[in-house]
Amino acid sequence: MKPTLKTAFPLSIAVLVGAVVLITSAGTVHAQSGGNAATTASSAPRLDEQAIALLRRSAEFLAGQNAMSFNWFVSYEEVIDEREKITFMRSGSNLLVRDKGFFSRAEGENGIREWRYDGQQVTFAAPAEKYYASAEFKGGFDALVDSARENMGSEIPLYAIMRRGLPERLEEGLKRAAYLGITRVADQEVHHLAFSEEEEDWQVWISTDEQQPVPLVIAGTEPKKLGWPQYRAYLTDWTFTPEYDAALFKYTPGAGEVKISFPDLKARAAAEAAGEPAKNEQAPGNDADAATKNKEGQQK
Repeated sequence: MKPTLKTAFPLSIAVLVGAVVLITSAGTVHAQSGGNAATTASSAPRLDEQAIALLRRSAEFLAGQNAMSFNWFVSYEEVIDEREKITFMRSGSNLLVRDKGFFSRAEGENGIREWRYDGQQVTFAAPAEKYYASAEFKGGFDALVDSARENMGSEIPLYAIMRRGLPERLEEGLKRAAYLGITRVADQEVHHLAFSEEEEDWQVWISTDEQQPVPLVIAGTEPKKLGWPQYRAYLTDWTFTPEYDAALFKYTPGAGEVKISFPDLKARAAAEAAGEPAKNEQAPGNDADAATKNKEGQQK
């Protein structure tokens, strides 16, 4: 459940009707309103057992699903010139059918991005920019996540909450956990939980539905960074029996789209993160030509 700025997207604190709660790195809870929640958290053990149990139940539920789909909206902040705080937004949808395929579509400041995986081939595509990278890959979703991060220069949106191994990593690095009670989000009753680690403070709002204890909001703050940049992730339209066409997991390039290598994709991702234009961006065919020549050279 624990996406960070380094995992599932740079995913600020979720504003709940009636209270805005932050756990600081010192472990003190401050609330603009809702004093009862602050009192409860400050008097609770550093690792509240109820908070841990609810988090684990949700994680185990998600990890145990063979299929899931949901929509998401993410806002995240960056501090510019050590002063101005800028908010960026992204939105999209994810569909995972374990052992069959995965599809994700995201749109934001860099345009539209898609991930498709059919168990044999993985593809990352930027259709508006008319380029894509594709390679053979065999393995489960968790292995795909690791490979995408390490070798492909990009990260799958909201991957953390879809991993089978999610429950195993929940308590890593936790210094404090607090149960802040029951409230409502988007007309649904939820448990409000707050956690603190060395580098990040984060919160999650989990449905009180015992049959489907899904996370509806995940929020976090980086207290050691200038300006305390924050993120919010809103998760909606959860379903665990999604209707889908297997063709969705395969990518069919459109007219004029150019195939590039994953090393080229990694370079482009680094350039985007740095706010710089990717090399050869005006002529994406150069990447494909280079990849083709490299392949021909290896064959010789």
